[in-house]
Amino acid sequence: WGRLFVAGSMLLGAMATGSTKVVEAATVPAGFTDVTVGGFDSPTAVEWMPGDRIVVLEKAGRVRVGRPGSATFSTALTLNVCTSSEQGLLGFTHDPGFTSNGAVYVYYSAATAAGCVNRVSRFTMSPDSSIDPASEVVLLDNIASTGGNHNGGDLDVGSSGELYVGVGDAGRDPRGDSGSAGDNDAAQDTSLLNGKILRITLDGLPAGGNPFTGPGTARCAFRGNDATTPTTACQEIYATGLRNPYRFAFDPNAGNDRFYINDVGQNTFEEVDEGAPNRNYGWPTREGPCPQGDTPPCAGPPAGLTDPITSYGRSLGRSITGGAFVPDGLWPAEYDGVYFFGDYVTGQIWQMDPSGVVDYGAPFATGANGLTDLTFGYTTGGEAALFYTTFSEVRMITPPAGDPAEAPDLKFVPIDPVRAYDSTNDAYTDTPGPVRDGTSRLIDLDPPAGAEAALVNLTMDSTAGAGFLRSWAPRTPRPATSSVNADRPGTIVANSAIVPLVDGEFVLEATTTTRVVVDVMGWFVPAPSATSDGRFVALDPARLADTRSPAGTPLDSGSTNPWSATASGYSVDVLGNVGVPDDGTVDSVAISLTTLAGDVIGGFVGAHPGNETWSGTSNVNVTRFDVRANLAVVPLNGGDSIGLEAFQVEDVVVDVVGYFTSDAAPSDTSGRFQSVSTFRAVDTRIPTGFGPLAAGSPQSTVLTAGDHAAVVQNLTVTGTSAAGHLSTHPTPTTPLVSNLNYTGPDQTRAVLAFTKLADDGSERYTSFVDTDLVVDVVGYFSE
Repeated sequence: WGRLFVAGSMLLGAMATGSTKVVEAATVPAGFTDVTVGGFDSPTAVEWMPGDRIVVLEKAGRVRVGRPGSATFSTALTLNVCTSSEQGLLGFTHDPGFTSNGAVYVYYSAATAAGCVNRVSRFTMSPDSSIDPASEVVLLDNIASTGGNHNGGDLDVGSSGELYVGVGDAGRDPRGDSGSAGDNDAAQDTSLLNGKILRITLDGLPAGGNPFTGPGTARCAFRGNDATTPTTACQEIYATGLRNPYRFAFDPNAGNDRFYINDVGQNTFEEVDEGAPNRNYGWPTREGPCPQGDTPPCAGPPAGLTDPITSYGRSLGRSITGGAFVPDGLWPAEYDGVYFFGDYVTGQIWQMDPSGVVDYGAPFATGANGLTDLTFGYTTGGEAALFYTTFSEVRMITPPAGDPAEAPDLKFVPIDPVRAYDSTNDAYTDTPGPVRDGTSRLIDLDPPAGAEAALVNLTMDSTAGAGFLRSWAPRTPRPATSSVNADRPGTIVANSAIVPLVDGEFVLEATTTTRVVVDVMGWFVPAPSATSDGRFVALDPARLADTRSPAGTPLDSGSTNPWSATASGYSVDVLGNVGVPDDGTVDSVAISLTTLAGDVIGGFVGAHPGNETWSGTSNVNVTRFDVRANLAVVPLNGGDSIGLEAFQVEDVVVDVVGYFTSDAAPSDTSGRFQSVSTFRAVDTRIPTGFGPLAAGSPQSTVLTAGDHAAVVQNLTVTGTSAAGHLSTHPTPTTPLVSNLNYTGPDQTRAVLAFTKLADDGSERYTSFVDTDLVVDVVGYFSE
């Protein structure tokens, strides 16, 4: 972009006035496809949004919003922008808690009475995707656009929840004490915001940890950038020495704030820099890996300056623009960790491997002329796609379709629960930090050989907003269904899930920024024929223990309430109670575990074999006055009880839904797990299956026409009318058990359930308050 002002005025004119250029598909590798998403008036940026929306910015000031496959994009907002040279509507991103607060951030060249300046503002987007102009809160203003070019314009939120902003050097020194183009020293002037990466809070304050703080520094958010500007260093500055950092991209595979900056060069090099605090990338002293104007071989950078991680010269391109990291596990394995970056003039897209190597002679794609931005999202079918802008379109590139393997029948191998992943703990990842909203992680569980799936407990903690987790097999389409739901910011919530594995890995996506913890309860391994161990025996759900009643006090289920207090929780006898045999044929028990927090700050319960020490995992997390339930499968390890480690909870309730057999059980083909492509069997909001649940009135639906003894399903209630609970059961009479608990109106909560089916393949659902219900079936246990 920077040099188009000088050497590419024809192209720049097309950008300024709306292009009529014919755009053809880029040339992509064999098996990949490149198709159009829609036509736009000089698109400058594309952003993937929560709720699977696409935001497209048009240079002249319109924010357009649509969905994959949509024939039309609505106009969410129109801003009064300057459009001369490279000015216009340039950057857009959303808040980590967008699903709760609707906050979005916009970088644009504002047309003011005093002239054209660059501005960063926060707006509020409504659920209908409209943006109220009156919601604008200006965070940075009066950033110089002296020459009209070199505005930068990108912005994004890092994993730590701070806003990063790329600002160009304005083309001509705003102070007027140097010059234009290669003579402009604004990028080295720490009293100006130009030629920098800035980092601020989401309210516009300088972020903690920025390099310029204390005496001799100042907040520069509104003070302007011209000859009269004070010379105190700006506290918003994160890194210096950039000419026109038009686009930068965070690595979604990392929990830290790892990002690459695409900086447009002058006459010799385009470059990619690795972002880090207090780095000086050398402009205008250096361009690419050399002193400005020189070509290799060149001496390394002087002390205090940082060279790019890669650069290319005039024979390959003339204006680096968009960049994006490939999310691990979504495309073919050879693309894991690859960074794509493209050139506006030559339309080539190159790929940098995780070690930093680029084969410039073999670009990933050619013919993407007019490219200004890249981002990853999904098609309507759930395939991961690379979206990019051209002169007049947004297009997307999708990889070859994989061949899904036929899922075998599986048996379950329980283990003492173990923590396999914690996104914020360096004991489990090399780059600790939250999973950013709208991004995914490829998680390796390191299972035993042959494991096709795992039973895990997924926990969301410190959520930035309402949202959910999805989980699926690597390099397959993303499902539409969720695994865990959080209905408000700042919550901690867990849910069990059966995750399919490929080479021991699965993909997990978060729709709100959150810490993610994965605890493993066991493995599913092939059982192509009759087996004695690992078969699920479904029982009519029944209450085994309830600490709200004294131990030994008989319950309505017939249980003797066999619990006892331990030093750190409870012990509950299982064998010989509520249908669980005491004959050596039981290896592990499947329970619905309900936890009541009471008037305490909140805590957790972790289930484990009663004769083993707790390993540090959790199954249910609660906050003050909360009530939560979750499915747990607990091995007995030769004992007859389960242990419940309880921290800052008031009571626990244990309902038994079935058990898995040991190798002492008869050999049989029943009870093997059969996975299916997840499908939505019930959605009372539409309605599918049946309509909204009325308090105390069971609704039923047939879930299978095959020979299945039990169903594995994810249950989600939404729009609850009050506090209550949901029970799933095969009989017309509702037993006194719960699968899912909610504590007030307008809550959304989810839980995994193993439920015995009636002889006709049906199941019943009872809620004790009015609510909507969504049922996603993920598999069955054979009859």
